[in-house]
Amino acid sequence: MATGFLSRLRALFQPSPRISAEAEGPAELRDRASGAPALLSKLASPKEELLRADTSWRPNPPILRIEIMASGPFENMRGVRAAVNHLQDHLVGAIRKGSVELRLTEVRPTCRHVTAWSRTPMDPGASTTEWECLVEALTENTGQHRTLFAKAFRDSVRNRVNHIILFGDSFDDGFVFLNAAVRTFRQHGIRVSTFCLGNDFNGRNRYRFLAASTGGLYMTLSAHRSVDAVLPIVAAFASGDHARLAALPTGTPEAKALMAQVRGR
Repeated sequence: MATGFLSRLRALFQPSPRISAEAEGPAELRDRASGAPALLSKLASPKEELLRADTSWRPNPPILRIEIMASGPFENMRGVRAAVNHLQDHLVGAIRKGSVELRLTEVRPTCRHVTAWSRTPMDPGASTTEWECLVEALTENTGQHRTLFAKAFRDSVRNRVNHIILFGDSFDDGFVFLNAAVRTFRQHGIRVSTFCLGNDFNGRNRYRFLAASTGGLYMTLSAHRSVDAVLPIVAAFASGDHARLAALPTGTPEAKALMAQVRGR
């Protein structure tokens, strides 16, 4: 009885020769007659030709994502607007394979303001620059903590940032988070270069530690006028433009100190 049931079951799902012949078109019949599988005809159909001609399947050129971040008294970037604009000009002018994408991030006590990723410079002080406000949940603005980087750094990792260039004057998150951030950045290959523009002793040490531990550059700047001399070095280093690094002048003490760090990286 079991054998008879299996025979009827096979017959039920076995297409008849007449149905198979009617379902196949002339191209499929020619392929079958010549011994070629019908699948080759389907791959050569006009629709498949268009799909294979679509270049979007190819891997994109390497994309280098650089985030310019500011906090403390520079949370709105107005205090370092000129430096940020010059830095972006140097970054997009660097010679490298692939594309450079930039993003601006302002770290505030209770929120973050971020721009979209762009392949062209964005003026942080222009009215046409669009910012997104990301409100930080469960953050208390006590007036004592101004540079809470924890969520900003996590967002950098999620966005696959390659290099963070940070302007600020202090680091209020504490050593526990700082050590955790360094471990995460090293795991993902993220470098952090820091500009400390304040006189806070602990802030300077933590900025130096953050940069040195991630393979970035560190600079203490006492006046904004000394920024211009080091911006080309930071941009060439972050972009991997070794030819430009070798050709840059080092006439100022700041530039000489920064180039010494570059040689050590």
